[in-house]
Amino acid sequence: MIHNITEERKKLNKCDVSLPAPLTEEELMRLIETVEERELLHAPGHLKENIRSHIRAGKQKERKRALFAYRAKVLVGMAAALAVLFLVPVDGTEAQERTQTGIRELVRAEEMTLHDAWEQDILDRQRDIDRTWEKYLKGQKRADVRKRYFGHVTEKLKNYTDQED
Repeated sequence: MIHNITEERKKLNKCDVSLPAPLTEEELMRLIETVEERELLHAPGHLKENIRSHIRAGKQKERKRALFAYRAKVLVGMAAALAVLFLVPVDGTEAQERTQTGIRELVRAEEMTLHDAWEQDILDRQRDIDRTWEKYLKGQKRADVRKRYFGHVTEKLKNYTDQED
């Protein structure tokens, strides 16, 4: 249904008499002559400066909006931090001691985890070194076995060639 409406509108626009017909060659030549004789219309001199001032005003408004948004975010963050400070229950001196011991325990635990991570890193490196050494030793053993095997094969070949001579 909508498709038919758009087609009908296109047909009506094609048959519209109010649209001017394309220019003939004579009319086109007259238009060219008039443009060559008289110059086309020029834009007013203040138009360029007027456009630039509008652009500057728009940029200033955008900067003000960005500054306002930043200030609003900071204020909301501060309000949230203050709300958290006021909502966290404090039971007097015991709570302060608990928080301080809690902080000390956290610092110690963090130091221990750093120390443990350091020790774990050392142990992992040592394991890698040991694995590499074991691979090297296995490779050496295989090389020794290979040398003995090929030495035995070359010895048999020499004996066999000596026997044929």
